[in-house]
Amino acid sequence: MPPKSSKANQSTGVTSSSGYLLTCDPPMKQFIMHLNDKKSADKKFILEDLDATHLLIKGDVRDEITRKVDEWMDENVFSTIERVGENLDTS
Repeated sequence: MPPKSSKANQSTGVTSSSGYLLTCDPPMKQFIMHLNDKKSADKKFILEDLDATHLLIKGDVRDEITRKVDEWMDENVFSTIERVGENLDTS
């Protein structure tokens, strides 16, 4: 018999499942929702969109989301450049 991953409440029809509460800022949440939207219906990982800064996600994709967010952050972090006119040789 396969393990049950969710239970349905007989009286209310509410389904419960295990997952992680993800807290992030709105831009990060939009990126994570974009990742979810790119998946096929059977691979989607967002269980519930709770509010502007919280998502309930499946536990088995936590590492994948962390890796994708890290990659996205690395692509969008800019290093400081020297200011114009600084350290110029005027001789």
